[in-house]
Amino acid sequence: MEKELILEIGTEEIPALFLEKAREDLGNILSGELRDKGVEFGEMEILYTPRRLSAKVSGLERKQKDRTTENFGPPIRIAFDENGKPTKAALGFARSQKVDVEKLVTAKRDNGEFLCVRKTIKGRKTSSVLKEILPEVISSVPFRKSMRWGSGKLTFARPIRWIAALYDGKPVKFSVENIKSSDQSFGHRFTSPKPFRVVSWESYLKALKKNNVVANPEKRKETIRKDTEAAAKKIGGIVKEDPELLETVVNLVEHPTVLVGEFEKKYLRLPEEVLISVMKNHQKYFPVYSEKTEKLLPSFIFVCGTPVKDKQVIIRGNERVIRARLNDAEFFFSEDTKKNLSDYTEDLESMVFLSDIGSYRGKVKRMRTLAADMFDNPDLERAAELSKSDLATQMVFEFAELQGVMGKYYSLASGEKKAVANAVEEQYMPLTRTGELPRTKTGALLSIVDKADNICSCFIADLAPTGSSDPYALRRQTLGIIRIVIEKKLDISVSAVLEHGIKLVLDSMEAQKARKLKLSEEELKENILAFFSERFRNLMTESGYERNIVESVISAGFDNPLDAYRRINALGKFARRKDFEALATGFKRVFNIAKTRPSSPLDKKLFKQKEEKDLHRAFTKTKAAVLKRLADSKKTPGQSDYTSSLESIKTLAGPIDRFFDAVMVMDKNKKVRDNRLALLNEIKDLFFMIADFSKI
Repeated sequence: MEKELILEIGTEEIPALFLEKAREDLGNILSGELRDKGVEFGEMEILYTPRRLSAKVSGLERKQKDRTTENFGPPIRIAFDENGKPTKAALGFARSQKVDVEKLVTAKRDNGEFLCVRKTIKGRKTSSVLKEILPEVISSVPFRKSMRWGSGKLTFARPIRWIAALYDGKPVKFSVENIKSSDQSFGHRFTSPKPFRVVSWESYLKALKKNNVVANPEKRKETIRKDTEAAAKKIGGIVKEDPELLETVVNLVEHPTVLVGEFEKKYLRLPEEVLISVMKNHQKYFPVYSEKTEKLLPSFIFVCGTPVKDKQVIIRGNERVIRARLNDAEFFFSEDTKKNLSDYTEDLESMVFLSDIGSYRGKVKRMRTLAADMFDNPDLERAAELSKSDLATQMVFEFAELQGVMGKYYSLASGEKKAVANAVEEQYMPLTRTGELPRTKTGALLSIVDKADNICSCFIADLAPTGSSDPYALRRQTLGIIRIVIEKKLDISVSAVLEHGIKLVLDSMEAQKARKLKLSEEELKENILAFFSERFRNLMTESGYERNIVESVISAGFDNPLDAYRRINALGKFARRKDFEALATGFKRVFNIAKTRPSSPLDKKLFKQKEEKDLHRAFTKTKAAVLKRLADSKKTPGQSDYTSSLESIKTLAGPIDRFFDAVMVMDKNKKVRDNRLALLNEIKDLFFMIADFSKI
């Protein structure tokens, strides 16, 4: 109990998604305030439930450490006269510091000796410091969305109902607006609503447990995981690992009670994704799969947040809820499949994609045109035409998370090819930054087309990400395109796709809106390419490639992400070789002279010295070998033999060194000078086929 701080913020139910970050933020803010105030402490523990954030800080010192301050005055050379008597400068400084001049001392600094006043400030009692900082700590916890309640100005995720604060076993008295701290806490809202006194952290946790609250989220998680597995096993099933759902359920309850419910087998005729969406996304239930076949069973597992006396009452209530949901889904599926998916396409005209851009029907037309113009794939064109049609169906209107998924099922029900149906589903992949990529090539291409149109549209509508704000997930979508191109080995020119995409968006906009654009088509393309380049740079460095290697490749050209990736991979390995330094040094010498000099036609008849003739001969041979290797490798889609090309280029290191040792590039004769610069420019361009070696 001694030297222990306990803080509990009691609230209305905080949204599950807010709690883990609130835990982290509370710990950071509280520890930061204690350090800023010079209060030393030991370990810190932060716990939470939907109705409370609790912190324990152990080993707090009883008072702040005494600290010494130094206030510097004038330099010694002007503080005293030749007789050693204080000048007006010294007297004035002493007066401003309210000390006798005899109390002034000499202190050394980097730029000389100065008069100084040293004062010892006694540390205050920790209990007094806590009264000041705890209100600030509470009001500083940030949330994605906060609210005000009553007439106060305090904001929090949900209304604060009580604050418990103790130090060294005694209450820390303070107020946050009209909420006064005390040594009282509360148990479970329904089963133990009466207050109880907090004495120590250990007794606090015991009292919460007695009052049906499991304060530790890790313990709640372990209970739920173990009990759901046991419950599934009893009915011959398994629960698949789902960290996101588990985390959400943990954050929804203070006292987990795991129960099993059932639904009619007839609903298993619905697409599995529909059943899972109803259970997981809408009800926060755990789907149960057959242990033998791994197919869904007509059962579900749910977690009740209250101790239960009559389990059947709770189970029947949840079964009624899911039955109503599944009835709706069954009706929607039946009604939606009465028409072909293509029949819904015209309904997209009334659905707004972006207010400044137009409707989803317009987006579909752009996607089909972009797909047809950029890729020779009839299935892709058909998939693009059907890509958004499921948005107009009743199922997707009610269960928005099933867009694409229902498009696949409705495509198949309408007699479309399987390749088309799969692409319609896969167009939104990856759904997260590191999520699964489209499985089929047509799906990968449709995903690129969809995301490219989204990105071009948002940049044109001035909706590009700013700072940490990215409401349209353009960073994730851009990274998704890059990942697809690299991992699916697609040779695609990003600038060509963007240039065509921008034009299609502008053509689809009303002329009056298009005229109001702040940027030209070329400026828009350059901005989006820079946006792509930054995402590519981050992906490569996060993947373990050295930043200078990544920068050197991007500087030489990024238009094809797959090609840039292959150059980074080859150069990253090559740069670790002992003989690489000589090659990089030679290029830098070439680059430094040629970078600002315009290139002119090369005339080998103007070469005078042996070293420049040798360099030209070596360069001609190397260039031919590199171009042949790259041309041969291009015959196999997605391949580029940059490792062998680097081996060829490496042979130029010696001739380049001998050239610079023997040849004066800037010859007095202009023709000779320009010819030598032309040779260096061509060598520079050969290097730039792989990277800008000056950045390594």
